[in-house]
Amino acid sequence: MGFTQQLTGLQFSNFNGVHAIYTNPAGIADARFKKHSNIVTTAVLFANDYASLELPFSFKQMVFGTVPDNYKNTNGNIDWQGSWIKENLNGKPKNLYVGIENRGPAYMNRLGKNGAFAVASRTRGSLQLNQVAEPLVQFGKGIIDRQNAITQITDSRFTMNVNAYQELSFSIAHVLYNKKSHYAKAGATGKYLMGLGSGYIVNNGFQINTLGGDSLMISQSDVSAGFTQGSILNRLTQGIYQWALPSFSEILGGGFGWDAGFIYEHRPNKIRLLTSKNRYLWKLSFSLLDMGFITYGKNGKTFRIMNQNPVKLHIDSGFGKAFASSIDSGIQYVRTFARNNMNYQEGSGKITASIPSTLNVQFDWNVLKWIYVGVNWSQAVVSRRDIALRRPSSLILIPRIENKWIECSMPLCLYNDYKNVGLGWFTRIGPLFFGTDNLLKSINSNSYNGLDFYLGISTGIRSKKSRRKN
Repeated sequence: MGFTQQLTGLQFSNFNGVHAIYTNPAGIADARFKKHSNIVTTAVLFANDYASLELPFSFKQMVFGTVPDNYKNTNGNIDWQGSWIKENLNGKPKNLYVGIENRGPAYMNRLGKNGAFAVASRTRGSLQLNQVAEPLVQFGKGIIDRQNAITQITDSRFTMNVNAYQELSFSIAHVLYNKKSHYAKAGATGKYLMGLGSGYIVNNGFQINTLGGDSLMISQSDVSAGFTQGSILNRLTQGIYQWALPSFSEILGGGFGWDAGFIYEHRPNKIRLLTSKNRYLWKLSFSLLDMGFITYGKNGKTFRIMNQNPVKLHIDSGFGKAFASSIDSGIQYVRTFARNNMNYQEGSGKITASIPSTLNVQFDWNVLKWIYVGVNWSQAVVSRRDIALRRPSSLILIPRIENKWIECSMPLCLYNDYKNVGLGWFTRIGPLFFGTDNLLKSINSNSYNGLDFYLGISTGIRSKKSRRKN
C-alpha cells in the first residue's frame, strides 16, 4: 500500500528550508538559508489493501513505450483487461486512502543568528475507509455485479471520513541554549483552518441478508452519519485541486490548530573534522503536529439510523439513479428511506472534524561528512473511528547523502500502523526535488495497489555558517 504521504526524504533534509515547519517548527531557528520560499509542492497518494492491478508488463515498459504488441489493441494502445485486477482475500479488514497535499506559497526569514519566522499556506484533502470487513466489501461488489455469492453480513463495523481544508499558518522559532557541545531550539506554529467540506459514516454494526438479486433484509443496524451541505464532491474537488485560497462562499467551517517542537543537537568539538557543516554529530527532535479541529455548524447535516426489527430495502432503479446522479442525492435517498422505515434521528447538524494530530520523534546521526542515517517515528493521536483526517502511524529508517547542491535518500518504511514494509526514494538537485515513500510499489513493480509521489520547487538565499571556536 503506502499509507504514509509524509514526504519523508524532503522532511528529513537539512536543506528543506521553510518545509521544516511541517515536521518540527523548531527546525527553522538556525535554518541553512537566510531566506527561503516554497514555490510549489504537490504530494499525491492512493492506496488500498483489497485490490491490486497485476500487469503482465512493467511500469518502465509503459513509460518507454515498449509494451509487447500482444497487450495492445488495433489502435496501438494498451488493451486493458478486467482480469488484471486481483482481489486480496486474506480474511483481514480492508482500508482505502486517497489523499493529496498542495503546499502553496510559503516564506521563511531568519531573525539574526538565533531565530526565524515563517508564513505558509497549505491545502489537504482525503477520503479514508477504515477497517471494512472483507465479507462486506465482497457483499458490496456483488450488489454492483448482481452476482452476490455472500448472502449474509454480520461483521460490518467500519468508518468513512471525507475531508478537505486549507490553512494559513505563522511559525516562530528560537535557539534556547548554545554552550559547549549542547545546542537546543524550540518552535511553534499557529494555524487558521478553513473547512471546505466534510462527511463521515460511523457504522457500529448491522446485519444484512440478500433476498434475491435486488433486495436486502436489514435485520438490525446502528449507523451515524454527517455531511456538509451543498455538493460534497464539488467542494472537495475545489479544496484538493485548486491552488488559490477559497472565497468566503466556499468556506463552510472554521477552526484553529497548532504545532510545537523541540530539537537538541550534540556538537562535540573533538570530532568536528569528521562531521559536515551542519555541525552536529547527532540530533533528537520531538514535535506535536496538527493539533486542532474544524467545526461545521449550520452548514452540516447529521443523523443516526437504527432498527431492531427487519426492514426490506429494494435495490431498484430509483436507488441506482440516486447514487449515479451524485453522492448528495444518494445520501438523500438513504435518509428518506430510513425516515420512512426505520428509527431515524436527526442530529444538530454540527460536525467537528479533527486534523491529523500526530506525535513525531526524529533521530539523526551524521556518520561521516555528507553521510547521515536517521530514524523517524510518527504516531497517530486520533483513532480510526474518530471523525478526522488521520495519518497512520509509521517507523522509518532514512539513510542519505546530503550537501547543499544535491541530496538523495532511500527511506525504509514500516507504515500503515506498522503493518507493511516499503522502500522509498528522494532526490534533490538544487531547488528541484521529487520522491516517493514507496518506490517498489510506484515505480519498479508490475503489481499496483496505489500511487505515491511528491515533487516541488523551493529556493532560498543561503546563510553563511562559521564553525564555533574552541
